[in-house]
Amino acid sequence: MPEQPKAVAVSNASSTSQPLARVEGAGNRNAEAMVAAGYKRYGVEKGSFIFRIDGAVNGTEHVYFDNWGWREAKFTKTTTELDSYYEETEEVQYLDGERRYVYLPKTKKATYFDSGQIEDMAVKYQTKDMVVVGNEMLKNMGMKPVGKTKVGETECDVWEKAQPKIRLYMWQGLTMGEESYVNNIPIGRRCIMVDLEKNPPLEKLLLPKDAVVEKLKQ
Repeated sequence: MPEQPKAVAVSNASSTSQPLARVEGAGNRNAEAMVAAGYKRYGVEKGSFIFRIDGAVNGTEHVYFDNWGWREAKFTKTTTELDSYYEETEEVQYLDGERRYVYLPKTKKATYFDSGQIEDMAVKYQTKDMVVVGNEMLKNMGMKPVGKTKVGETECDVWEKAQPKIRLYMWQGLTMGEESYVNNIPIGRRCIMVDLEKNPPLEKLLLPKDAVVEKLKQ
């Protein structure tokens, strides 16, 4: 049974006397720099999660993060079966501030890209709290808050969209569950384990030293 999340530090929307403006160097800051600048990606500082994926796509996802979500690793293994189509995938997505890596364990190859969109969103919505920004982006996608429910022992805000049919279960900026029916193909993802007490293993958060890294070609 999923663990009940314990009391942890939670971020609040930023309020400043001066309007936020774009800063020099935005787009390639690491996790520590993002925290030092006052940004919080999630409303909890650290955590380890396990998700179950089912429907047309089946598998598992293990997520580890610290630095309020700015350093994160997401290990995903799936199998997809649609009629005669079958595919197995395994990848790891690493985040270090504004840089994201996509790593394929079988080939040991990783591609990366830097994003300046975080700074753009902070300026647009005048907050460094990405939980607040995320909620505004959900609204812009046509999603609507429809109530609350629990995923395991975690009470989540439920967001829905009629077409295509999508339902998200959000908690502190994390998608704890999701259900979608696109082209009548069901896909679900649900958190089945939460640990907010222990520090995530450092080796899980870092790109392997023997990875062959190249910048993503635009």
